[in-house]
Amino acid sequence: MTRLELELSPMLGAAQLWFKDFDTWPLLMALLVSLSCGLLGTVFLVRRTALLGDAVSHSVLPGIAGGLLLAGIVLEHDEESAFGASPTMLFILAGALVAGLASTMLIEALHRHSRIKPDTALGAVFPAFFASGVILIRLFFTDTHFDENCVFYGALENIFDFRDVAPTLFCSILVVLFFLGFYKEILITSFDRQLSGALGLPVGLMNLLLISLLALAVVVAFEAVGAILVIALLIIPPATAHLLSCRFNRVLILSALFGLSAAFLGCWMTIVLQAAGFATLRAPTIAVVASLQFLLALVFSPDQGLLAQALRKRALESRILEENLLGSVYRLSGTPRPGGITLEEAAARLGYPPEKLGAALRRCRIRGELTVGSEGILLTTLGREKISGIIRGHRLWESYMIHEMGAASDHVHDAADHIEHHLQPSLVKELEKLLGNPELDPHGSEIP
Repeated sequence: MTRLELELSPMLGAAQLWFKDFDTWPLLMALLVSLSCGLLGTVFLVRRTALLGDAVSHSVLPGIAGGLLLAGIVLEHDEESAFGASPTMLFILAGALVAGLASTMLIEALHRHSRIKPDTALGAVFPAFFASGVILIRLFFTDTHFDENCVFYGALENIFDFRDVAPTLFCSILVVLFFLGFYKEILITSFDRQLSGALGLPVGLMNLLLISLLALAVVVAFEAVGAILVIALLIIPPATAHLLSCRFNRVLILSALFGLSAAFLGCWMTIVLQAAGFATLRAPTIAVVASLQFLLALVFSPDQGLLAQALRKRALESRILEENLLGSVYRLSGTPRPGGITLEEAAARLGYPPEKLGAALRRCRIRGELTVGSEGILLTTLGREKISGIIRGHRLWESYMIHEMGAASDHVHDAADHIEHHLQPSLVKELEKLLGNPELDPHGSEIP
C-alpha cells in the first residue's frame, strides 16, 4: 500500500460506511413518499385538518383486504404472497384508494350535513373502517400469508426495483404538478373560503382533488412506510416548517426539504446502526429523524422556538422592572423628603424586595437613565424623558377608560399600570387626538 493510500484510508473507510448497502430503490421510495406527504400535509395543516391523513391511513385497511379478496377471485392463485405479484398489488392499491376516498367523503358529509364537528366525525369514521378491515382479514385470510407488519410499519427493505417505486413516482409527479398548476387556488381556498366563493373558484372541486391526492399518497406510501408511520411524514415536516416561517410558499418548500432530509438521514442512520449491531428498520428511523428535526425547531426556532420565547419573556420582564423603577423614582421625586431616594424606598413603593431591583438599577445606570450619589437615586435627563412618555401613556389610558369606556375611576389604575409598558407611540398619539390633549388625568394628576 502506498503512502497516499495510507493517508486516504480513513476517508475511504468513511465513504464505504456511507454508501455501504445504501440501496438506491428504498432511498428513492422514501424520498418520493416524503416529498408528496410533505406538500400535501402542509395544506391540511393550515386548514386545521392535519389528522385527516391519520384517518385515511387507518381507513385503507378494509380496502386492502377487499382488494386482496377480489384479486384472489379474479387472478390465479399462484402468487407467493399477498404482495408478491404486480396484478395483486394493483388490486390492493385500488381497493385501498377506494376505501381512503370513501372515509374522507364520509367525514366531510358528516361535518357538512350534521352538527358533528370535523374532529368528532374523524374519530367516529376511521375506527369503524379500521375495525372492519381487521374483521375482514381475520375472516378471509387465515390461511393466507398476510404480512400485517408490512401494512402497519412499512417495508422499505423490500423495495428492489423500479416496478415497486413506479406508483409512488407517479403520485409524486402528480402532486408536484398539481401544486405548480393550482398554487393560487390552493392558497386562497385554504385560507379564505368565503373569498374563494366570491371569486368563483371551485372550492368543492379543489377539496375533492386534494382529498383524492391525499388518499392516493397514503395508499402508495403504506407499503414503504406503513399505514401508521405515514402520518409522521404528513404532519411532522409541515409542523417543523411552520415553526420556522408563516408564509405559505416558504412553509411548502421547507416542509418538502425537511421530509427529504429526514428520508435521506433516516436511511443512512439505519445503515450505520445496523453496522454497529443494532437491528432497526428504515421507516421508523425516518420518523424518529423527522421528530428530532421538529424538536430542534421547537427549541431553536428564531421566532417561535421555546428558547426565543423564553428570551423574549425575560427581556420583557427586565424592561418592565426597569420602567417600574424609573416610574417609582419619578413619583417619589415629586414628594418633599429630607434626603435622596433610596433603593429600599423605590422598592417599597412598588411592593418589591430591594434585591429584585438591583439588576434593574445597574442596567439603568449603564444606559445613563439613573445616577446614584450622595443624594440618592436621581433621574437623568434621558431617564426623565423616557419615563415621562410612559407615564403620559398611563394617564391617557386612564382617561380613555373613564371617559370612553365608562369605567369607574377607582378601577382604572391597575389596568393602566399593566398596559403602559406596551403602548406604542402611534397609539398614544391616537389617544391624545381622541381626548383632546388633556393636561390632567381623572385623578387630578398632571399628564407630562
